[in-house]
Amino acid sequence: MRLIVFDFDGTLADSLSIFIEATNRLARDFRYEPLSPVQIELMRKLGIQEIAQELGIPKWRSLCYLQRFRQELTRSIDDLALVEGIETALHNLKSEGYRLGIVTANSRRNVEYVLQKYAIDHLFEFIYGGQILSGKRRTLKKLARLKATDPKELVYVGDEINDVKAAKQVGLTSIAVCWGFNDRTVLAEKTPNFLLEHPDQILQSLSQGHLSLESA
Repeated sequence: MRLIVFDFDGTLADSLSIFIEATNRLARDFRYEPLSPVQIELMRKLGIQEIAQELGIPKWRSLCYLQRFRQELTRSIDDLALVEGIETALHNLKSEGYRLGIVTANSRRNVEYVLQKYAIDHLFEFIYGGQILSGKRRTLKKLARLKATDPKELVYVGDEINDVKAAKQVGLTSIAVCWGFNDRTVLAEKTPNFLLEHPDQILQSLSQGHLSLESA
């Protein structure tokens, strides 16, 4: 049975505005300018490491920044809503027999809070929180082994170029979604297996197998 693993922020949860607000609240402490609308559009074309460089955060402060950023996200957790249409998509996937899980850089506690708030926590077999950068790749590789799943039968759904990279490095099917952080152009450049515009296309792409990068 195929296992579908989701990123959380930007994929299941509509986090973009909260991410921007958190980034701007930390600007003074980490000595960078709050993001302008032009900079926000630029950031949506970059990966995590490139964003840190653009903000001028030195590597030795990156861990501290990440910890503070997570604290800011937790402060705004009550404002976090699900992506429009994702609840229906998840229920449809579950009713078709797909197994669902989550691998995310956000904390497990935050994810569980939001899932319980919307009464969809029962849809997921597991949540691996706090997985950052290359940690997602390691976790996805371990998942294929622990769940006795052929990597080809494991799908990772995410909204960032790092999600596509992690899936491809492990040999998984990669679904990139255009409703999250990175924009469509930069996601397409990373050649995911599927590039989707709306949550209801997830089931279509898996069941029909013809919703390719070119046709999405």
